[in-house]
Amino acid sequence: MVYNFGGERVLEPKGYIPTAAWKLDNSHSISDKEMRIRVDTIKIEEWNFRQLCNECNYDKKLIGDKIQELVKKRGKMHNPITDSAGICFGTVDEIGREYNNKGGLKPGDKVICTTSLTSIPLYLEEVVEIDFNYAQIKVKGFAVVFGSSTVRPVPKNLEIPYTLIAMDEVGSLKKAFMLMRKSKRILILGDGLLHILLYAAVARRAVKDEGYVIAVMDKGCMLNLNKKDINDVLDPYVDNLYFTDILQHTESFEYFSDMEPQEFDLSINCANMLGGEVLSVMLTKDKGKVFFTSLISNFNTAVLFAESLGKDLEMIAIEEFTEGFVEFTEELVKSILPDISKVERIYDSNKLIRQLPITASDMMMEKKMKRVDGFMFGSEKTKQMLTEVLNIASYDCNVIIEGETGVGKEKILEVIYKNSSRRFNPCVKINCATIHENLAESEIFGYEPNSFTGAGSRGKPGYFEMANSGILFLDEIGTMSLNLQGKLLRVLQEKQFYRIGGEKPINVDVRVICANNVPLRELVSRGEFRRDLYYRLSVCEIHVPPLRERPDDIICLANSFLKEYNAQYSTNKSLGRDGEETLERYIWPGNVRELDNVIHRLVVNVKENMIMENDVILAIKNRFSDSAGADDENIELRERGLHATMGDYERDIIAKALKEEGSTRAAARALGISQSQLMRKKKKYEL
Repeated sequence: MVYNFGGERVLEPKGYIPTAAWKLDNSHSISDKEMRIRVDTIKIEEWNFRQLCNECNYDKKLIGDKIQELVKKRGKMHNPITDSAGICFGTVDEIGREYNNKGGLKPGDKVICTTSLTSIPLYLEEVVEIDFNYAQIKVKGFAVVFGSSTVRPVPKNLEIPYTLIAMDEVGSLKKAFMLMRKSKRILILGDGLLHILLYAAVARRAVKDEGYVIAVMDKGCMLNLNKKDINDVLDPYVDNLYFTDILQHTESFEYFSDMEPQEFDLSINCANMLGGEVLSVMLTKDKGKVFFTSLISNFNTAVLFAESLGKDLEMIAIEEFTEGFVEFTEELVKSILPDISKVERIYDSNKLIRQLPITASDMMMEKKMKRVDGFMFGSEKTKQMLTEVLNIASYDCNVIIEGETGVGKEKILEVIYKNSSRRFNPCVKINCATIHENLAESEIFGYEPNSFTGAGSRGKPGYFEMANSGILFLDEIGTMSLNLQGKLLRVLQEKQFYRIGGEKPINVDVRVICANNVPLRELVSRGEFRRDLYYRLSVCEIHVPPLRERPDDIICLANSFLKEYNAQYSTNKSLGRDGEETLERYIWPGNVRELDNVIHRLVVNVKENMIMENDVILAIKNRFSDSAGADDENIELRERGLHATMGDYERDIIAKALKEEGSTRAAARALGISQSQLMRKKKKYEL
C-alpha cells in the first residue's frame, strides 16, 4: 500500500507519510509502481506564492533561488511557513510496469498533476521564468508520481495558465456549486480577478436568474486594474460589484450596510489574505453558510467572531478532491472562455497587477524605522533578520529561535506575537530550565484534584491550557527531558492531551515558539533531543546573531538603554565619542544583556554627565571582577587592555572574511563595512 502514495520515498523521518515528511527521495530512477513527469510549469498555491514574493520583495531571481533552495532541502516543493505548495504541468517521461495507469497515459502525453507537490518528489534543474499574475513558474525538472496521484491529460483547446488556476481550485469549485444551489443571496469575496470570475460563473450556473449574486473585490490587491475592464468581465455573472479594503472591517461593513442592507445566505471567501474571514462573517445572515476556498484563513477566528456576534453559522473549509470534480471544472472553463480571454488581455497589458497590501516589513523600510515592537537596531543585518521575522509572524507556524545567551530571543518572540493573528490571545512564557523534572509534567499539562500526593484539591490547569488559542513560548527547550519531549510531540500532533489524573482529553489550539542557546540540530545529533520533535518544531528557524556580528546596533542600543536609565534616575548622562568607540570595539560575550548591564553601571557610577572611554573600560573590568565564578582567563584577557583584545579579535575576523570571500569587495560586504575601511584595516594588521 505504501507504494500507492509514495511511502517508500520518505527519507526523514522514516515512517511518516510524504505530505508530512521533512525530506523525500527525489532521485531520477523510478520503481515499477511510479511514473516520472518532465515538469514544465508549477502553479504555486496563492498564499504560498504571495509569501515567497513578499519575502523576496518581488525579485524574480531571489524568488527562483528560494524555490530551488526549498526543493533541494526537502526533495519536494513544500513551503514550511505556509505549509503548502501547488500543482504542476508537464510531459509523461517514463511509466513503471506496475504503475496504476487508470487514464491510459503514455510517454509524451501532456498532463496536469493536481496532487499537491507537498506529497510527491520533485527535482528542479532551473527556474526559467516567473509569472506574477498567474502565480506560476516555468521550470526544468521532473516529478515522480504514484498510483494514488491524480494525473490528467491536458484538456483540448485550453491554455495552460488559466487551466492550472482552475485545476488548483478543482475541489472548491464543485463544492461551491453544490452549496450555491440551495442559496438565494450569494456573496463572493476575493482579491483576484480570475478567481472571482470562476466562482461568479459557478454562482450564476447554480442559481440562474432566480438568485442574487454580488462580488466584492479587495482594491488594495488590484492596484493597476481599470474598474470598467473588471465590470466588463464580471457583468454577465454578478448583479453588483463592489470595491473595498477587505481588511478595514468596520468601515467596509458600514459601507455594505448602506448598499446591501440584507445579509447573505452564503459567503464564498476566495480571498487569499488573512482578515477576509471577518467581513464574510459580518455579511452572512444567522443560520447562513461561510465557505473558505483557500488554504489560508483564520478559521478559528471566524468561528469565535461568529459566536461573539451571536450568529449560528455553518463554517465550511476547502474541499478535498472528489470523483467528478475535474470534469466539472473542465466544462466550466470551456463555457466561459470568452471572458477568460478578456482577463488574459488585461493581464498581458499589466506586467504586475497583484501585490500584497503593505506589510509590517514594508512599513519598516518606508519609514526607516529603527525600532520594531521594542527591538532596537541600527545594522542592515538586524534589519534583514527582522524583515524575516515579520514575514514569519503572520503565518501560524511553529518557530525555533536560536542564538547565544543575551542576544534578545525573547524580544523576537514579542515581535512575532504582536504581529501575529494571535496577538489578542494569551502568550505564556516558560523557562524549561527552571522547572524541576518531577514537576514538569504537572506544570505543563496540569492535573485533576487530588490526582497525586501533594496535588491541590481544586486541580490546576497547565501551561498548554493557559495558552489555548494563543502562543506558548518554551525557552531553553533543549533542557527538557526526553520523556517529556515525547509527550510534547504527542500534543503537537494530536492537538489534545490529558491532565494528570484526567480521563477526558482537552483540545488545544496553540502556536509553539521555542528558543535555545545551543542549536537543536546539534542536540539531535548528540541524541539529546528527539529528531521527530525537532521536525515538528522547526517549521521556521530564526537565528539571532550575536552583538559582535552587528556592531552598528551597539550605539543604537546603548543610547536606548541610556535614555531609559536617565528617566529612571532623573539623570542626564550621555556618551562621549571616545566612549562610543570603546563600546563598539568591545566583543560583548554577554551580548545585549551585558551591554544593558554596563550602561546601567555607567549611569549609576559615573559622576560626570559625559561618559568617556576610561569610564567604559572601568565598568567592563568591574563587571568581570564582580561576576560570581568569572573565568580567570577572561579577566586576565581584559586586564591586558581592551584595545589589544579587540585588535586581536578584529584581525581574526577580517582575516577569516578575506579568506572565505576571496576579494576585498566581497569581504567588506560580508563584514558590513566599506571597501576603503577594509583596506585601511588590512594594512593596519598587515594582512
